[in-house]
Amino acid sequence: MKKSLLSALLFCVGAAHAQGFEGTPVLKSRHAGVDHTLKLSHWRTDAKGVPAFDYVYEQRAGACKFSVAGHAEAEFEEIRGKVELTVFNPQDEKGRQMPPIVAYDSDDMTFSLPYKGTLRTVGLRSPMPPAMRVRACDKGDDEGLTVTFNK
Repeated sequence: MKKSLLSALLFCVGAAHAQGFEGTPVLKSRHAGVDHTLKLSHWRTDAKGVPAFDYVYEQRAGACKFSVAGHAEAEFEEIRGKVELTVFNPQDEKGRQMPPIVAYDSDDMTFSLPYKGTLRTVGLRSPMPPAMRVRACDKGDDEGLTVTFNK
């Protein structure tokens, strides 16, 4: 009984600690002559406890402008009517454990945001299908999009 009560309490606390933000954070980065901008807005947690936000990602280089907008929800698992966020513990290049993150998915992108604390780093990944790749300003050899924003 005590174990299940403690598990339920930790489970609820874990969902409540997922990264949140106020206002509309704007993160910018420049790589190989391409300006990358990410705007996050409308942070909310639904009735089940699943955090989500809206986003607008843009690339600019000269006259080229490419943008993708959407809505991203946290990865989670529902167990007996309770939501449990999927929390990842990434490692740096030396194998040291870094602060935990939560992944958020949309139709086009996958984001990683800190699980707790201030929004300082946001990772962004997308496979970029051919139609999207043609419009993109960044014409690197990679068939996907990977950008890290540090605030």
